[in-house]
Amino acid sequence: MQKRVLSILLSVTFMLASCLGRVSYIIFSGYYMVSSGYNSYKLVIDKLNKNVYDCNMKKLNNNKTKLVAVIKPDEKCLSELNLLFNTNERKIIVDELSKGYPVIKEVSHYASCKNIKLLEVYDSEIANNALNPFINTDEIIAEKSISFAVDAKGRYLSGDNDVINTENYNSKSGVQLSIDGKIQSIADCEISKIDKGSIVICDVDTNRILAMSSAGNDGINRCVSPCAVGSVFKLIVAACALENGINQIYYCNGEVTVGDTVFSCQNKTGHKNENMQTALENSCNCYFIELALKLGSEKLIKTARDFGFGSELNLLDNYSVSAGNLPDEQDLKSKGQLALLGFGQGKLNASPLAFCNAMCAIANGGLYIAPVILIGDVDSEGRVAECKLSKHERIISETTSATMLKYMRGVVENGTGKSADYSGQSAGKTSTAQTGIYVDGTEILNTWFAGIYPYDNPKYAIVVTVEGGKSGAGDCCPIFRSLVEKIDKM
Repeated sequence: MQKRVLSILLSVTFMLASCLGRVSYIIFSGYYMVSSGYNSYKLVIDKLNKNVYDCNMKKLNNNKTKLVAVIKPDEKCLSELNLLFNTNERKIIVDELSKGYPVIKEVSHYASCKNIKLLEVYDSEIANNALNPFINTDEIIAEKSISFAVDAKGRYLSGDNDVINTENYNSKSGVQLSIDGKIQSIADCEISKIDKGSIVICDVDTNRILAMSSAGNDGINRCVSPCAVGSVFKLIVAACALENGINQIYYCNGEVTVGDTVFSCQNKTGHKNENMQTALENSCNCYFIELALKLGSEKLIKTARDFGFGSELNLLDNYSVSAGNLPDEQDLKSKGQLALLGFGQGKLNASPLAFCNAMCAIANGGLYIAPVILIGDVDSEGRVAECKLSKHERIISETTSATMLKYMRGVVENGTGKSADYSGQSAGKTSTAQTGIYVDGTEILNTWFAGIYPYDNPKYAIVVTVEGGKSGAGDCCPIFRSLVEKIDKM
């Protein structure tokens, strides 16, 4: 009996030892291939940037697709490379595949491949550099990937055992901007007529930015870059004067002397007797020099600050831009500097966005609100949680606002802005600003048209600028006219 029990115990012991030996061999030998259910290799096909929508909930990014090929390191996929790639491309791909891992390559066309997988992914690249900071976000909300079975050493296991993961890749979550895609397209079309310059379009009532487009091969966003302003600033000087009960009659003989400096008017022989309206229509420097000296620095600076000049414009939590430089009272102790400010020169500079902001306040009954580009956050179901808008602040009276609109209409109807007129409803102000920058002995000029449309019921504030232009009337007014005509016919 004891011998039988001992024999059974020895047999069991031997069996356990054999099993342990076999397990040890499997674990440490390095030759055992694990199944796809245990090990896999994940290859990210595409990462989805946060969705950005326009004011009509049309996608501004992720709105195009491109085709990519997923190529596995096996003979079947290698045999299909000639359907998609040229000789040089195939050599590069084969070299990459020799490392033993699948690769992804963008392709230009579909082909009848049975083994190479062709998949569509979102293309989020945006060409408009004015909108890049708002659209080309680094925030990733999902990804499309593919998983392959591999062995214990990470080597690809052949067979149709790959799994594509698209979880949340078509998520609707993101942000909604105030940009109007249709108006933006019109602005992008018109900016192509300019080598260097900008177009900014805002909604008058809300100061929401509807379009921003910038031209130039240097990557500068000219919509938010401060530059020399010139005569468009006469609108701010005029508004300040009306608020302070001044609407002078002035005789322009072609020049005015301030201290030891002689300032010339555009019309060398002078404009003769002028009131504020005709001075704006003629863009008379002498009139506005005298007006600035009469108002004094304190009143002018206060009005300019009320319109937002010299301050930062906060467009997003992590994105602020300078509205430009406004001379302070120390600067304007010099009567020469005060005279220069009267017609928008000297140390003053401002961005086109800042000026469009000011135009909204003039056209909206004298109510100011900082420019807005973010409407709200969008959840995964496409619902928008709108941000709360700041309250409008009155900076000029309704009477002054109405008078300024009348004067701006006069600039287009009777003055330097005639080529901006469309259906008798354009209003605004031209500008040809000296920059103090010379190339081959010729000074670079910044030309502007800052306008409102339609005049009798303002809806759009539009600023057009050209860097290196000849005149606001010749460079910018025709573009303004084309813009409002196309917007009107949308």
